[in-house]
Amino acid sequence: MDLPYRLGKYELDKMIGVGSTGKVYHALDTFSGREVAVKLIDEAVLHDAGFNETCRAQFRNEAALAGRLAHPHVVAILEASVTPDSGYIVMEYVPGGSLVRHTYHDNLLPVVDVLQIIYKCCSALEYAFNQGIVHRDIKPGNIMLVSGTNVKITDFGSSVFYKEQITQAVTSGTPSYMSLEHIKGQSLTYLSDMYSLGVVAYELLTGRRPFEADTLIELLYNISVKQAVPPSALRGGIPAELDKVILKMIARNPEDRYPNWTALKSEIAKLGRLGMSGQDIADSEKFCILRAMHELGEFPDPEIWELVHASKWHKLPAAAIALREDEPGRSMYILASGTMRVTKQGRLLNTIKGGEFFGEMAYILRGTNRQATLETTSDATVAELTFDALEKLSTSCELRFVKSLLRSMTNRLVVADLNIVRMYG
Repeated sequence: MDLPYRLGKYELDKMIGVGSTGKVYHALDTFSGREVAVKLIDEAVLHDAGFNETCRAQFRNEAALAGRLAHPHVVAILEASVTPDSGYIVMEYVPGGSLVRHTYHDNLLPVVDVLQIIYKCCSALEYAFNQGIVHRDIKPGNIMLVSGTNVKITDFGSSVFYKEQITQAVTSGTPSYMSLEHIKGQSLTYLSDMYSLGVVAYELLTGRRPFEADTLIELLYNISVKQAVPPSALRGGIPAELDKVILKMIARNPEDRYPNWTALKSEIAKLGRLGMSGQDIADSEKFCILRAMHELGEFPDPEIWELVHASKWHKLPAAAIALREDEPGRSMYILASGTMRVTKQGRLLNTIKGGEFFGEMAYILRGTNRQATLETTSDATVAELTFDALEKLSTSCELRFVKSLLRSMTNRLVVADLNIVRMYG
């Protein structure tokens, strides 16, 4: 195919990847000006007798379902089409490339970064499973790096594109990430994705896969029979607790893995502060804090992740001024932990504790100055949300956030009224 190539409103200008069923191209949506990635199914696949109408229907259904996956750590599918002569999928473009480059010995990520990446993948796969989707092809090449430790999983449902994909993938290394139940052709659940993600974690930590071989037969034998070497034996600085987590993820028998994604995320979150400085807060910890907040109880997990990515977190010592009255306000805050006192002209108005909002009046009444001073009365952790960042949230997330703010302010007014009644009753 000569480039540039026009496919409807998309102008394909360069190839950025090759899969078992086709090639992936960088493209421009000429209507919106948005960069996208377009996967074209190879003609040889389309003309294969095995790629029949049942397969086409299965592909369309899977693509439509994947297109409804709205999660910050899942590549969005924007459009999909299969006709007798062509087939393509249009996806969100992620410029950072895949995690493959971080599986080499000389380019491994810090252990703490690997933990955050795996935690975010767990969250995305849990969300997908709750929508009825098992990925079936988790590997470094299908996890795209946005920036830092922010990743997006791609190729949801790719295993149903083509009846020979598993056979083709065998020659390109995918079986190294396949669970034993996958190899045996058994019905797959989230536990198979968990196994594959465990293999990815092992490789990101050590630069090696837990089971390797020169031939496919030997590889399948090793997966079926042998025990993996603990990651700490291949790389220094990996604690024994992390060994246990990874080896449990890649346990041969599904029932020996974690019973659900929540249990696995909990274990990873406990290890999430490995190697971090005292001022750093892991994204997994931020997610857990916000997820536990009563005020955010109605938020689905993807929108909690939106708040994590939109916020800046700070640690403050006791007696620190967080906000000063009469100063202009450009952010509002969540007190993640600790306590604060609220004063105006030196008089105590209120006290707030972890899990509460503050500074929200300036958000609601734009252009006004701060109404009060807030001072920490203990060590505190604060999440800052600039007004610009809040306006970039998805519509559903922003509306839910405003609703939670109004509920919080109403509760405070009720408490204030009761206090006035007690004082003058």
